[in-house]
Amino acid sequence: MKRSILAGVAAAALGLLSMGALGAGLYWLAYPVLRPLLGHPHDWQGDGVWPATLLAGMLWALSFPLAGLVHRRLAASGRPPAWRRLSYLAMLWLGAVVAWLLVAPLMTPR
Repeated sequence: MKRSILAGVAAAALGLLSMGALGAGLYWLAYPVLRPLLGHPHDWQGDGVWPATLLAGMLWALSFPLAGLVHRRLAASGRPPAWRRLSYLAMLWLGAVVAWLLVAPLMTPR
């Protein structure tokens, strides 16, 4: 759990310091789910696009402690390590989707 919290702090810092690159990368990872809702990033316009991209990368950091908690509970129930790692990655991916859905109202996609 400590590593997940540290990874979350590092991801939040990276989300800010990357100037939105982390948020953009997360959008492309979740693109199959987000495209019908938000469209293609080249079609976005408005003053809220860059802050939303920056904030998505920073909000995604909250999924690390949540993924760590799920990992810990699966370990306590005796699940194999491969199952726990896969669930950790799935939680991070789901965190990217949720982060983008939370920041989408800040921008005006076309």
